[in-house]
Amino acid sequence: MKNHTRQQCVDLFAAKSRAMSDSNDNLYERAGVADIRDFYRTKFLSDEVLDERYFKALDRFDIRFARTMWIYDNVRAGANVLDLGCGAGMLALLKRKGVTLAGVDVSPECSLAARRNGYDFTVTSRLTHLPFADETFDYVASLDVIGHIGFEEKDAVLTEIRRVLRPEGVTLHGIECTDREARKNYDEMTIDELRRFVAIDGHVGLEEEQEHGARFQRFFKHVAWEPRYTLCLSSEEFVKQADKYGIDFESDFIEYLRALSFKERRAFDMAMGYVFAKISDLNLSLPKSGLYVFLKAANIPLGRFYNEHRDRRALHPPERTSNIKCLDRDRATIFDDGWYEPNVLPPVARWMSKEAAVRFEAVDLAGISLDLKTDVPDVRERPLLIEFILDGQILSIFNLFRPGWLHVDFGINEASELAGKHELKIRSNRTWQPRPGNNEGRDDREISIAVCNIEIKLPGQTNGPSQSKQIYSLTH
Repeated sequence: MKNHTRQQCVDLFAAKSRAMSDSNDNLYERAGVADIRDFYRTKFLSDEVLDERYFKALDRFDIRFARTMWIYDNVRAGANVLDLGCGAGMLALLKRKGVTLAGVDVSPECSLAARRNGYDFTVTSRLTHLPFADETFDYVASLDVIGHIGFEEKDAVLTEIRRVLRPEGVTLHGIECTDREARKNYDEMTIDELRRFVAIDGHVGLEEEQEHGARFQRFFKHVAWEPRYTLCLSSEEFVKQADKYGIDFESDFIEYLRALSFKERRAFDMAMGYVFAKISDLNLSLPKSGLYVFLKAANIPLGRFYNEHRDRRALHPPERTSNIKCLDRDRATIFDDGWYEPNVLPPVARWMSKEAAVRFEAVDLAGISLDLKTDVPDVRERPLLIEFILDGQILSIFNLFRPGWLHVDFGINEASELAGKHELKIRSNRTWQPRPGNNEGRDDREISIAVCNIEIKLPGQTNGPSQSKQIYSLTH
């Protein structure tokens, strides 16, 4: 763990600060970014579903959630947490630990997205003037934010973090970094180079790992940091670092990653995330990466850098307590790998591939209802054949021949015989890819229908089969 002496770091920071050109005072303006809020809205706002109710336990190994899991394992259950620069809400998973979760972002649309994803409170504000009282939070955390704060504002932001933290509070950050031996400093870039660089991710405040540490040591008595992502990156990030930032990865490896299908990329990212997690669990220190650093700071002695408050029981399915439920957001329900991650269509729904299954428990089962839709372009000319199979028995088969939402309601006659664990399997006769190709906006998922509002019903609560014959036709 990098625990340099306070004076060493302060001296290092002062020397580097003096070397910074005065022309860096507002890199956003120099890069042609006139409206920071609009810049972040158009670049980082997403309809990604991060609500903790949709989180699959297996996703704890996905490299995409590696930073979230570091925060999760270092936050005490029931604490008050501020997510600084919350974006769409990458820390929503903390709600599984019973925390009170607040978020602040410069973009109104991002703060609203985080609220939709389960944050208790979100607000739009500049990070240099946080709208919270002194000593409000047990933790202030951020992911991919410090590198977006201009040098002229960094000290003001750290002053605000220290102000809103309680005396025993801890601040946790995942921070983007640079390597000055491999990349130009901002004041060495031409205007065109700066504009291209900032346009990629909005980084106007990148520093080296030890410089971030030195800056935090000016505000907190105890600071520790660890370089990360030296070994493990997502498939998408490997390609991005090579294409956009010029990192010298082996060209044949990058071309191999480009050619991976959606499911192959998912498998790669899971493997990378698993290794990433084991490095943390083994408390291994990696060499300087010039890409990223985890940093932990407080005015009290720090606990373990990794897993200080690790308790992952809430990530796994709980004991079944209710017999009437909507399966979409039920933590005990298992959606297999035939389903893709939830999307806001709206509403929140899951696209499935050619075949997918939902496994759930019910003491008694008399009916199942759900909503579904398809976006297959030629569905009118070539109807989509959909099969519903419950516990190995065909529940229904029909042809879907129009786009748009359809509500279906299946009654089950043998309710008394269907008690315990169940599997609802859905099959389609074909799939399509919304946006195949290798460009940045590609969506090469193999999808058929989107499904939501899957509800199971007790005897006496079923409405009988749906009669929406203008949208689908039953087949026998």
